Amino acid sequence: MDFTKVDNSFNAWASSSDIFIQREYKGEDVRSADILDINEKKWQLWLVPVNDENACVIHYWDYKKISKHAKVATSELLSELSKIEAIIRAGELT
Repeated sequence: MDFTKVDNSFNAWASSSDIFIQREYKGEDVRSADILDINEKKWQLWLVPVNDENACVIHYWDYKKISKHAKVATSELLSELSKIEAIIRAGELT
């Protein structure tokens, strides 16, 4: 999977929020991060670039029941990641 179109925005977002980026899973190239909500419940955010478009799908879930996703243009990725992070941290999805 090619992450070149999303890495700059994802890295900038993670750096500004002091979030660790997971870059490999089972030998595969990935981009994911864990975020804690207000109750310290762990959420995972996972990026999937859309190779034929200038877009990316952001999947985010609580490791249990709640699963959401958003498809965004790569130019809007940084803004959308910040919005999703704020929603998760505020506990608005539980």
